Amino acid sequence: MDIMTDWKQKYDILKSYISSHPEIYIDPWEIAIPAPLRDIFYGYFDDVRKAIVKSWNNTLNLDTDALGKSYQQSEKQLLELLAIKQIDLPVDLKSFLHNPEEGMARWLYNRLFDLIQGKITEDVFERMAESDLASTTMKMFRIGYEPWAALALILLLEPDEILGVALDDDYEPFVTEIEDIAFGRQFHHPAKRIPEFILHSKKLDSHIAFKMPLEREVDSYFIPVEFPTNKLLKDRNGDTSSVLDYRMIFLSRVRDLKKIPVFADIHARKINGPDITIEFLMSHDLADTDVLLQVRNRIEIMKPSLGGSIVVMNPETESNDIRPEMDIYKFSVGMDPTKLQLVIDRLI
Repeated sequence: MDIMTDWKQKYDILKSYISSHPEIYIDPWEIAIPAPLRDIFYGYFDDVRKAIVKSWNNTLNLDTDALGKSYQQSEKQLLELLAIKQIDLPVDLKSFLHNPEEGMARWLYNRLFDLIQGKITEDVFERMAESDLASTTMKMFRIGYEPWAALALILLLEPDEILGVALDDDYEPFVTEIEDIAFGRQFHHPAKRIPEFILHSKKLDSHIAFKMPLEREVDSYFIPVEFPTNKLLKDRNGDTSSVLDYRMIFLSRVRDLKKIPVFADIHARKINGPDITIEFLMSHDLADTDVLLQVRNRIEIMKPSLGGSIVVMNPETESNDIRPEMDIYKFSVGMDPTKLQLVIDRLI
């Protein structure tokens, strides 16, 4: 990391403000900032965090600004096209995608207070800030890429209608109205995993069921031990929309809206595989046998009728649709949404 003199200058301004107002009390165990002083205090506090982000030497080769701009553009298009209110995301992810620099600065909140409270030195703070930004930026880029790709896929389907999915009194799925999209949200049920929504695609002249579950939840869809009673699942409701973690995508044609797929019934240990599963990997993951084994295991669990797909988020070289294994297709996409058309083509 560079010396980052700018952030230190901003930090000197913050320290000067604190020292000139003895009514601000900060020690390693307690923080007390009188209400009339908080706006100015946090203004200087935020200036420090922003300066660190700006001066940070990003060696990850991840274009967070391009991701943010592409996501916002896709979000705007979809909201206008389907007349829905919002794309609901966890707060930290929404902040990152709508303003990457501001989102990254949020991650330094506790670290900067540790410095102000004297728990760490400036040199230690710099090293920790660099480590925090490096690891968290990588994770947030990957997590943020997934909803961007989801919106890009939806737009490529040329949707002219969106329907929600709920369960009736017999716990069978049926279509209903929907006002917003929240990836991972579904009708509350302890065991059944149903589509989050269904789109009508003009391109395919068909309804498409869409679900974006957590990878780690899909790992648990098939458990080789039968549950003795539904009561064991009473605290699980299937809604993961507020969880900040890696997700995958299920896509399925729905030929009859009275026969909406239940992708998994965890209690009954039944899987109704989607047409396609999509996972998102970085280029270096393709050489990681453990990562590929996890992908393979999820495909074995879901058994997608048209095979599984891997979307490479940061391809190192240009390549066409290939099969690294019998039923796993790889797509080198990066930030080019048109390359996701190859995924859509498999539904035709």
